[in-house]
Amino acid sequence: MDLISILKKAKGKRDLIDIQEAYNIYNLLRARYVSTQTVQLFKNFVHDADWEIILEGFKKHFDKQIEILEELGERFRIIMPGRPPLDVKFATRINDVTDEYIYKKIYHDLIAQLMSLIHAVRSSSTNDNLRNIIIQDLIIHFEDFDTLYKFGKLKGWEETYPVYKTSMPHQEEQLSTSEAFHIWDHINLRYEQIELLGLFVNFAHDTEFKVILQHGLYIFNKQVSHLEQLAIKFNVPLPNRPSLPETSPIDPETIKDKFMYRNILSWELASLDTHVRAIIETIRNDSLRKLWSGLLNTELGYYDKYLKYGKMKGWIKVVPMYGEPVT
Repeated sequence: MDLISILKKAKGKRDLIDIQEAYNIYNLLRARYVSTQTVQLFKNFVHDADWEIILEGFKKHFDKQIEILEELGERFRIIMPGRPPLDVKFATRINDVTDEYIYKKIYHDLIAQLMSLIHAVRSSSTNDNLRNIIIQDLIIHFEDFDTLYKFGKLKGWEETYPVYKTSMPHQEEQLSTSEAFHIWDHINLRYEQIELLGLFVNFAHDTEFKVILQHGLYIFNKQVSHLEQLAIKFNVPLPNRPSLPETSPIDPETIKDKFMYRNILSWELASLDTHVRAIIETIRNDSLRKLWSGLLNTELGYYDKYLKYGKMKGWIKVVPMYGEPVT
């Protein structure tokens, strides 16, 4: 759904934001202003016509996101950061500012934006509509990042990264050292989550909650099976698998559903961070970066639903409210 449509759809509802969400709106808008100004500045020095088209596409996305954030700021009466000039123009071009240098500056700017966006997703727990807007913004931003990276490789502007070396010859696809690490790291993460979910299933009291845990086990086992095959393909050492679930002698009454729910919510946040870092640091293997992006999108959807479920149950910690929106 279009982000403006999402915003307008919620206008008839009495929704509130918390104090962190107010800051997230302000901070994301400030960052978008800077990104827009950076693109406007560097467009004056671009030599490659294709590169200029890509930068213009990024600016259109930034402008759309700024429009949404400004409307949110006005609606919730948030003090907004100073707006940049409408455009930045130079009468002459400077040859010392190369397209490759501009690429690297934009690349690091987009990474900084990604970190701000994932933090905003993590910390926007009160207003579901706002969180949905930020999630859509994050997904679009990752698409821009992927476009940028592939274009940089095509133009030869990317660096040569350390290759993951083993005693076995690789197939056509190769891994960097960071990519091999993220395969291993994801497997470890899922193994730990599978082991704890298997334990929590035995303690869950709420029937609905138990079904959610069982579904999580099914999804994680499916994902880790694929990751294990990748590790074998690329000769990445596999960690020890988790223990099989067993009946615990501990009295189930001693562990509450709310306690288990909040622990799993923390794992969800850790998983989001792990996926984001893997996407950023997957710098050689495009198909692997696509896999991490798919895992992130799945995790974002699951996290959003899981958070809403916890709010319905009253298991979420309530953040102090910011104030009433403009009606």
